[in-house]
Amino acid sequence: MATSSFNYHTKKVEELSAHEKELLEKAKEALQFAHAPYSNFKVACAVRLSNETIITGTNQENAAYPAGMCAERVALFAARGSANADITQILVIAKNGRDQWADAFSCGNCRQVMMEYANLQKESISILMGTKNEELIKVSDVRDLMPFHFNSDNLG
Repeated sequence: MATSSFNYHTKKVEELSAHEKELLEKAKEALQFAHAPYSNFKVACAVRLSNETIITGTNQENAAYPAGMCAERVALFAARGSANADITQILVIAKNGRDQWADAFSCGNCRQVMMEYANLQKESISILMGTKNEELIKVSDVRDLMPFHFNSDNLG
């Protein structure tokens, strides 16, 4: 039987590098723009590009539920659509209806988009995901989050 595993580690906010802290602050600033009147689960994402630009996005809910968009895809689509630079790092945080940190683990659709962009570039994309314990889980390569992802090779 084949198995799959990946490495990750948990970091307290004070253990973050200066680059990571900057991403966290940008995500915190963006969180106020989340539109989550139905779930009351606010999510923000900050994406760092290879040219050091930081793009943020927040979840945008809609009364017609499928019409909404996750924070990760809002930020990733904006990053790829507005800059000629690779994505190097993603940070995602969430707050629940009681304004407390919540687990910010990206959904399958967002992970698939991360895979698409990771496969387009030569360098890996690291991700930090906030937890309800006000810590962040760091994974060095987003491809580790979805080992059997669909890609352009499947289309041939």
